[in-house]
This record gives sequence, C-alpha cells and structure tokens, in this order.
Amino acid sequence: MKRFLRPLVLVLTFAALAVGAYAASAGDSLISLKYLQNTFFPSAVEEGEKAAGQLLRKTYDDAKAQLDAAAGSGGGTASSSYSDTLQRRVWTDGQTLTLPTGSSFLMLEGSATLSHSGAVVDVTAGSEAASGARLIANHRYLVGEDTAATVTVRSGQADLGVQGSYVLSAGKDRHTPFYDVGQIDWFYEPVSYAYERGLFSGIDAGHFAPEMSMNRAMLMTVLYSLAGSPSQTGAPPFFDVPAREWYANAVLWGTSQGVASGVGDGLFSPNGPVTREQTVLMLYNYASKYLNKPMAGGADLSGYGDVDKLSDWARAAMSWAVGQGIVSGADNGGRLTLEPQRGASRAEMATMLRAFCEKIL
Repeated sequence: MKRFLRPLVLVLTFAALAVGAYAASAGDSLISLKYLQNTFFPSAVEEGEKAAGQLLRKTYDDAKAQLDAAAGSGGGTASSSYSDTLQRRVWTDGQTLTLPTGSSFLMLEGSATLSHSGAVVDVTAGSEAASGARLIANHRYLVGEDTAATVTVRSGQADLGVQGSYVLSAGKDRHTPFYDVGQIDWFYEPVSYAYERGLFSGIDAGHFAPEMSMNRAMLMTVLYSLAGSPSQTGAPPFFDVPAREWYANAVLWGTSQGVASGVGDGLFSPNGPVTREQTVLMLYNYASKYLNKPMAGGADLSGYGDVDKLSDWARAAMSWAVGQGIVSGADNGGRLTLEPQRGASRAEMATMLRAFCEKIL
C-alpha cells in the first residue's frame, strides 16, 4: 500500500513547491497564514490531484494493454474490458472479475468475495481489505501496487461498479435473480431448488426476502402450483377470500381437496402467518388426501422440549414430517425444540418444500 501511494505523495510535494516558487517570484517574500490556507494549499491539492489522476490513468492504460494482449493470445470464457467510471452494473452468480493494480470497484448490492495476494485498500473504511473477505455494501476498494485482485459473485445477482481494467470469467449457467440469497447462506440450495422448479418467486424482481414470514395464501398458492394449478369453478367458502383475489383459486382447490381448512367463523385468514405446525399439516394432507399416498410411520417427539406446545390436531403430521426429514428441530441453548407455533419464514418454507418434493413426491 505504501509503495502504491508513494508516487502520489511525490506529485503533491512537487506541486506544492511549484506553487511556492510562483508566490516567491511575485515578490511575496513573507507568505501569510491566510495565503497558505486560502491559496497555497488549495492550489497544491488541485495540482496534486490532477497529476495523480494522470498517473492512475497511465496505470489503467498500461494494465489494459497487457490484458488486451493476454486476451488476444488466450481464449476461453474470459473477456478483457475497461470502464472509465464506477458505473453500476449487474453481475451474476459465480462470475469472477480479475482486476490489476490501479483498478477500483464499488460494492452496491448482493454478495461477493475478494481474494488477492498483495494489497487491496478499502477506501471507505481507510484500511486494507483481507483476502477472502466478503465485500461490504457501499464500500469502495482500490487495488494496490503489484497486486491482482479477484472478485467472485456469490449471490444470484450483484450490483458492482468497476473503474479501470478487468477480466471477466463466466459464472453459473443457471442462477436465481436474487440479491439477498448468497452461497454462504444456509438456504441457498433450497431457494435455488424452489425457484428453478417454479415453486417460488421473489417479493419483487430481485429479492426473495428469506427472513419474511410466509402467509397462508402464499403456501396455498405454492401447493396449488405443485398440483399443476387445475382449473376451478365457484367461489371460496370464506368471507375473507374474495373470488377476484390472486390466491382465490388456490384456496378453493386446497379446501375442496382437504389440504387446508379455515381458522373458524367462516374465515381463512389468507394474510395470516402460516405456522410450522400448520405447514406440516398441509403437506401431510397433500400427500395423504390429494395424492392418496400410504403414510409412513412417524418419529418419537418426546425428546423435544416444547412438544407440549404442539396442537393435538398437528401431532400426527409433525411426527410424520420429522420422521421423513421434512422438519428438523432447533437447538435453543442445548434444548431441542420444534417451535410449532412460530411462523415459518420463506427460507424455511423453501427448505421444507425441497425435502417434501425429493422424499415424498
């Protein structure tokens, strides 16, 4: 890092001397503090920045020439490029960018990791970035002298600005469009599975919202889709499910097949969170009532510390789900729990549905 900054320091020094010489030649043998603060130092900084920019541009040009030559004699899936500004660009899962000395990059959204064998400066934090570190959103990085840095995209998509030369290598052929689902996340594989098979979409074009609670309408829509979205006639038998709603056919299908039921008083509660015990009951009913599958024996739940919180109507379904590996317990301070009353997150739902599809369907 010190060797990389030394030329810039020299440039600033020479610029300062030049301005000082100019002031002395004008007959100002005794320079005032006001002159130093208002004229001398600003001029020195301006000249220094201008010279520094020229040096960095030369570094960029030299690196680009080397990369162009390498790309011309190489081949494969890598391509050499150059960017004048830190323009926001979208990269995809598994793509790698190799950046030479003088290039810089700005992480905006998504997940990516950095590797290098020299010095990369986190300009925003004012410190060196460790090789193997995960890039921090809204931080700008600068590749130091005698260093080649590699940035690898770890999420379905990532927004990253690059200034200077870089070589791009291809990533995965298939990937999700989600910025918030990365390879280091425990739910990466289940979400990818659910997305590729059309079980799930995001809450918008680029976000999955893995920690958001799943609601009852969402789960019914997923199961309806899994069944092939058969055509429906009539209206759902619930006051809170108007026929025009996007989930109306799913609720009508689910209740007619015995997969789901209401919550009482003529209500379905479509926007209410679907609990873990409600989820396993719907999956159990889907397999036993809709698919008419013989149901294997369940697991012994006596070892779970909160089994007393499990509703009676969900005991058989939960025992079956645990026995089939669809649900696993959570370790809460050495105490294994089922957490049956807690709302299931979208990431948890993707995990349970993946296991259900692979082991039951």
